[in-house]
Order: sequence, then C-alpha cells, then structure tokens
Amino acid sequence: MPNKKRVTAIVSVYNEENTVKNVVTSILKCGAVDELIVVDDGSIDNTKEILKGLSKSKKLHYIRFDKNRGKSYAMVAGVENANGDIVVFVDADLVGLRCEHIEKLVSPLLLNKADMVIGRRSYEAALKIDITKPIDVWLGGERACYRKDILPILDAVRESKFGIETLLNLYFKSKNKTIEIVDLDGLIHLKKYEKYRFGIAALNYTKATLQIAKAVINNRLLALSAIKAFLKSRNPLDM
Repeated sequence: MPNKKRVTAIVSVYNEENTVKNVVTSILKCGAVDELIVVDDGSIDNTKEILKGLSKSKKLHYIRFDKNRGKSYAMVAGVENANGDIVVFVDADLVGLRCEHIEKLVSPLLLNKADMVIGRRSYEAALKIDITKPIDVWLGGERACYRKDILPILDAVRESKFGIETLLNLYFKSKNKTIEIVDLDGLIHLKKYEKYRFGIAALNYTKATLQIAKAVINNRLLALSAIKAFLKSRNPLDM
C-alpha cells in the first residue's frame, strides 16, 4: 500500500520478568506493528535475560539503561529511536495482550480519525478496592499518537516521570487535538499491590501521585490552555 503509515510499538520495562515475554511476543507476532522498541530501564531481575533471548528478531530493537532512570526517560528513548510515523506505547506489566488490542489503538490514526488514541483496559473481577479506577483511562499506558506530534515536547516529557500520561493529555487538549478512547477487552493491567508487598505498593502509588501533581504544576500554563480548549469545545446547550 503506497504511503502506508509505519507503526512503532514502544515498551518500557523495569523488573517485569513475569509478564514482559508474553507482551513482547504478542507484539512481535502482530502484523500491524512494523517495528518494536523495548527499553529496559535498568532491570535487576531476569528481565534482561528474557529480552536478550527475544532480541534476535529483526523487528525488535533492544535498548538497555545501565541504571534505572524512570518510565518517561525510557519512553522518550523509544520515541527518539523510532522510525514509525505512529508510535504506540504499551506497558510491560500486562496480561492478555493480543494483536487486536494494538490494531484498535492504531486504526483511528491510520484512518485519520484521531490524533491520539487511549486504550481502556478490562478490570479484574476480584473484589478489591481500586482507588485509581475512576481516572485509569486517562493514566493508561496503552496509547498511540503521531510521532511528529510529540517531538516538540520530548524534553518536558523526559522529566515528567510517572506524570507522562498527564502531560500528554494536557498537551493534546491544549492543541485541540482529537483524543479517542477505545475498549481493550480482555486486557488486564497488573496493579502495584498485585506485584509488590503492601508497603512498597503504597510507596510507589504515593510517588506516582506526587509526580503527576508535579507534572500539572510544572506545566500549569499548559493545563490552563487545556481547560480553555475543553470549555470552548463544549456546547452550552449540553450543560
């Protein structure tokens, strides 16, 4: 197909030995993805060995940091090394990832129907209280956008750490970009309390919350622009 938009999937990973193999393997098998970049953010478990075993694929570009730098650094490294017109970000701690999930994320972009697509994951059936559930869709790691659209803010993105999704949301809203949300049925994202002991999970949630708040504060002008753009886009008759 002439002028076909190329798709690069980017997976940033830190100590995800239990899930990363299935995530990477699923993406490698997906025909919708032309290139896969996996950025190992200084893992100290068996993640490194698992990824080395998969790195023989010509489709896979493996990057490893000697020390942990943070999710946003890893994602920016992926974008900087990407050859695709579209980048799709996929978390490494997923269960049930299938090619159809990737296709749902990139399809609106391939058809010029959206500027960014965010995936809404399935939720676990277990009866647990999840305080992040109401905003998970906006903080979700599975999202796709045009690479050219995020190049202007890569420096800000690099420093945003766990505030990266918030920063991307604010930026796209401030630019009046079209954001579409798609359901990724059957895809489960492991929560921190499922991977770590309670104390460590609580600490990680606290750090993530502070980094998200910092992203908003550091980009308050962007936040105000996003709010203005949102208010302008609403029909007063719908209020």
